[in-house]
Amino acid sequence: MLPPDLNIPSLSEPFATALSACLEHVFAAYDVVGLLATGTIVRGTGDARSDLDIHVLHSGEFRERVQLWFNGVPCEIFVNPPDRIQAYFDEDVRDRRPIAPHMFATGVVAYDPLGVVAPLVESARAILENSPLGPSEFASVQLRYSAATEFEDVDDLAERDPAAAALLLGGAVRKLAECRVALAPGWLPRAKDLLNRLREIDHVSAELAVAASSDMPFNDRLEAARKLCRRITDHDGFFEWTSPRENIVHSPPAS
Repeated sequence: MLPPDLNIPSLSEPFATALSACLEHVFAAYDVVGLLATGTIVRGTGDARSDLDIHVLHSGEFRERVQLWFNGVPCEIFVNPPDRIQAYFDEDVRDRRPIAPHMFATGVVAYDPLGVVAPLVESARAILENSPLGPSEFASVQLRYSAATEFEDVDDLAERDPAAAALLLGGAVRKLAECRVALAPGWLPRAKDLLNRLREIDHVSAELAVAASSDMPFNDRLEAARKLCRRITDHDGFFEWTSPRENIVHSPPAS
């Protein structure tokens, strides 16, 4: 049975029925102490292919992820003790990918009798307000080198195995786009938002990425990708660089 003090967001069908069924399942399966409904459907920007995202905070000492269908709607259910959420925030800040903070900052607090969800929402909003810096000089070199050598693999295969090169080309273009975005300050986007973010920071690179991913003949796409690689990395393959020296700490011999 659902508690009477639920704050269920108002949704259209089939999402409203799906959310109610999902919450019935959640309260039957867990000792719920807090609940957040989030995702594009809750934010009002979903479509027929969107899913519901439900964060369940419970009194147990385990975490669990559950994927279920309710009323034809896919639902992702994230189950955690309350004190685990801040660790997700910290991990996302380190990775520059604010997945959990974005979910909490843009979600609806559906159940919070103990006041454990509201502080997490405030923490998430504070995180999103502090956009991260770009990578260090050495990390930038690593990003550029990794992207350039992935394109180099495509280039190496272009004449002797065009089919294999064509298979790898999409991955190389994506790696270059990710590199360019990562070199700029700010949060890293979801995969589906990568091109839009690239357009924001480097319109020319975005157009080259689109051309390299188009239905043009392979050689034309390869040339567009080469221009993209040179624009982003200053190279189209291997280039010279040296990492900072790191002292090696040897473990004592086993007795």
